[in-house]
Amino acid sequence: MHERKDQEWHAIVNPASGGGRTRKVWPSLAEKLRASGVRLHQHETAGVGDATEIAQRLVREGAREIVVVGGDGTLNEVINGVVDDDEVATADIVLSLIPCGTGKDFARSLGITSPEHALDVLTNGVISALDLGSISYQRGHEPERRFFVNVADVGLGAETAAWMNRSSKRLGGFLGYLVAATRTIVVFSGKPARVLVDDVTVHDGPVGMVVLANGRFFAGGMRIAPNASLTDGLIDVLILDDVPKYTLLGSLLPKVYRGKHLEHSAVHNYQGSRIEISAPESMPFEVDGEQPGFTDIGVCMRPGALKVRTPAPAE
Repeated sequence: MHERKDQEWHAIVNPASGGGRTRKVWPSLAEKLRASGVRLHQHETAGVGDATEIAQRLVREGAREIVVVGGDGTLNEVINGVVDDDEVATADIVLSLIPCGTGKDFARSLGITSPEHALDVLTNGVISALDLGSISYQRGHEPERRFFVNVADVGLGAETAAWMNRSSKRLGGFLGYLVAATRTIVVFSGKPARVLVDDVTVHDGPVGMVVLANGRFFAGGMRIAPNASLTDGLIDVLILDDVPKYTLLGSLLPKVYRGKHLEHSAVHNYQGSRIEISAPESMPFEVDGEQPGFTDIGVCMRPGALKVRTPAPAE
């Protein structure tokens, strides 16, 4: 369904995303949107967590069209501001994405190729009901919950994301994540973990990484889950054995950008709607590039719980 352009739209803008590139490109994009007839209100973030607080306030005030201008982390914060206690986004809220961040991986999964393409999707796209992932974990002695729409992982990917978030992200995209992944592999060592998929133990031993994918891409364009679907109600689970560093650097890392790593004997692929990961020694996890905590974690899917504007299918 196409949307009217005369209603009010609220843009949550992270000017620091993409190493500050959003600050440079957003003004011209906003001008084009307003020129097309969109009634646009702008809300800028200033730090971590701001996008969640802004989204919560906008929902309380009656906003129903929210445009996320930034990266996957900004989108994740907004999602965690619009999902209610029943773990479903408020029924008539629609999210749109203008990808200006470092990785832009969820935009790849949606088929949005550039900020300019995103503008066309804003005015000519369709509304799709996408699956939402929910992660439960402990922070100190308190139970916590975080939602995600693209990818979560434990182990090597989480360590890479942590290094990226500590860096300036000036390199950005493919090159930035490639440098971060290479650097992390050099110092990384796997740890024992137990993985359950729909109550069945599929792994119990040393592990390099466990990926929980709703979308197909992460880490600046790695085709980590080429068979994943945003609308099938399932999580694609990829488990990487604790393999030698030369295997990671010489074989697996080049293959993952082409989506050919699933053929490797050290990679194991499953699907399910409920995942549990436990470890005797805490391991960090990340969701959409953010690091909220450590294992143990439980993950489940909420089918069709999030409404997102996506490119119209080709006729």
